[in-house]
Amino acid sequence: MMTDISPAQTITLAKIRHIEELERLDSCIAFVEKIGQLIHQLQIERGASCLFIASGGHRFSAERAEIVAQNQAIETDFRAALQQHLDKNSRADAKQLTLISWILLGLDQLTTLRHQITLLNISFADSIESFNRLIGSLIALIFEITDSSVNSKISTCLLTLYNLIQGKEFAGQERAVGAYLFGSGSLQLPHQQKLFELIAQQERHFELVCQFGSKELCEAWQQWQASAWQQQHAQYRAKLTSARDQQALTPSHADLWFDLCSRRLSEMWQIQCQLVDTMHQLLAGLTRQAKQDYEQTRQYLQTIQASPQANLNSTFFNLAIPVENALNFQAHDTSQTYPMASMIALLQHQSRQIADMETELSDTKKALTERKLIERAKGLLMSTLGVTEMEAYKTLRSTAMEQNRKVIDIAENILASHRQPG
Repeated sequence: MMTDISPAQTITLAKIRHIEELERLDSCIAFVEKIGQLIHQLQIERGASCLFIASGGHRFSAERAEIVAQNQAIETDFRAALQQHLDKNSRADAKQLTLISWILLGLDQLTTLRHQITLLNISFADSIESFNRLIGSLIALIFEITDSSVNSKISTCLLTLYNLIQGKEFAGQERAVGAYLFGSGSLQLPHQQKLFELIAQQERHFELVCQFGSKELCEAWQQWQASAWQQQHAQYRAKLTSARDQQALTPSHADLWFDLCSRRLSEMWQIQCQLVDTMHQLLAGLTRQAKQDYEQTRQYLQTIQASPQANLNSTFFNLAIPVENALNFQAHDTSQTYPMASMIALLQHQSRQIADMETELSDTKKALTERKLIERAKGLLMSTLGVTEMEAYKTLRSTAMEQNRKVIDIAENILASHRQPG
């Protein structure tokens, strides 16, 4: 059956689809915001639980109970935001949905974990690792949502947010390890090595925050790093990193260390909230712009339809008008003049918009791809060498330093060697 569909209808549909994509992104950002809130609260609960266990249940009992009650309400909000996200994003792929299934399984079993902590039936290390597993899955979900974004500006903001939250998570783990070392009264080499790895991981992700973040965010970050209490945190960190195996540590420093790290995490949380607000504002502006563009396109099409000369200039076989840029979605040649009111001019404008978005998106997608390859290489090393995630990354990093190459290059070599037969 023949259908009467025109170029005007399809170019208008392209504008409508762009608006719909931005509206889907709005629900994605709202969901990512809830994920970030849940991660932050679980980090607080992890810290309180660790202090509760370390004190044999004598400290932080009431505080922990209050935190758990708050977190249960946030978990309910998270599930509601998840349902809304899935309702508005039918394009969520199998990988994202499988990861969500793991997260929901973890949330379902949080009650049992909390009961074990209350009864002191779980070790300090296992408690930390249990929270780390759930938080890590939530952070991985942010990455998957970032990877599925097709808007360059929002994707870059999401990538900045992902690295901030991942770095903040390593900072939270550093708080727990340092509190345990100070509280134990002596330096144990394995825990100190863990501390070194956590510091290195933080630095890697915070570098990416400044690489992809706005100029204002980077300036605020640098100013925060130079604050007096940050310098105090660095001094206490040095007490742990410079100590020798079995060297005595001052147990009373545990509370001060925990407070300094908690303030550090709170400051990161404030930056995280500002970044989310920036995304909401940016998306609102992009949506307004897209709707204005749609309306201008409709008016432009009306002008074309009312002008016989414009219709003539819009012919596909007008060989005086090059269409290669439109076909290949390349940047617009500003030195070339086109008919002011024609379908060709409209298509060239649309082509330029798409080309600009793809150019901006390429750097972000490159960073996401590199991260995926590094994670795959880490997983391969973990399975073949029987090492932990941190040890696998340390192997990648040390090999890169020895060969004076980038970590991504080493990861690609490992994956390529594994694919080779024999």
